[in-house]
Amino acid sequence: MKTKVKKVVDEITEVLKTWEGLQAVILQHFVEKDIYDPNFSITLDVFKNRDIPENAHREAAFSDARYFEFSRVKNKDRFILEDLPVRISYKDSERVDAVLAATAGESWMLKERGTYLFHRIATGTVVWSKGTWINGVLEKLDNLPNSFWIQWVESCNRRIDHLLSDLGAASLKGDALYFNLSLSGFLKTIAEVLFAVNHVFEPGPRDYTASLGLLEVLPEGFEANWGSLLREDAELPRDRKREIAELLARGVFSLTP
Repeated sequence: MKTKVKKVVDEITEVLKTWEGLQAVILQHFVEKDIYDPNFSITLDVFKNRDIPENAHREAAFSDARYFEFSRVKNKDRFILEDLPVRISYKDSERVDAVLAATAGESWMLKERGTYLFHRIATGTVVWSKGTWINGVLEKLDNLPNSFWIQWVESCNRRIDHLLSDLGAASLKGDALYFNLSLSGFLKTIAEVLFAVNHVFEPGPRDYTASLGLLEVLPEGFEANWGSLLREDAELPRDRKREIAELLARGVFSLTP
């Protein structure tokens, strides 16, 4: 981590750890990118078990920050510090506990749509913690039952089947928007199920391409079929892409977690 970046991370952490009710601060990997990369940011997930300070208090706490913005809906702060973009996301630790407790059955999918939250916790860097809460969470994430992955794969496969029907209908109707929306959902769900088959928590979409290339278990012909679905080519009309999607889906359905 560059010296300037580390300085900003340390400065922010020193402020955060003075607030009551915080249990852990996790730095996301976006910080490892070059500062001129469009995906670079100092992104911190702050896990709490009580309300955070009010908006004005938080803004005042980072007095050197510029362009301070806060979300009333998602408990997020955004600002510029030392000319570097900072993103802070405040998350309830009780919600994490509830989702983890539900992973013994299928009800976790009613609480959390996908495994991205787990990815952020498992792959981030703990820069500060209080007590043993975060260590307990990490241990549970390392020991999820195989039934967890089986249930998630089955859920993804059901959505893939539904999206294949949508692709077929859109192709027959010649509805370009319907087709592209369905294809987008299909590609995302294929990625999700492949991460699950490999027992990997799904990253954010910006990291799908790199992460898919690291997976050990992929269906036969994946690269060719995947590339064809992504390609814009007059030789690949919508009905042909639907056929390729069906071929890819069959290969995915044959995989087991």
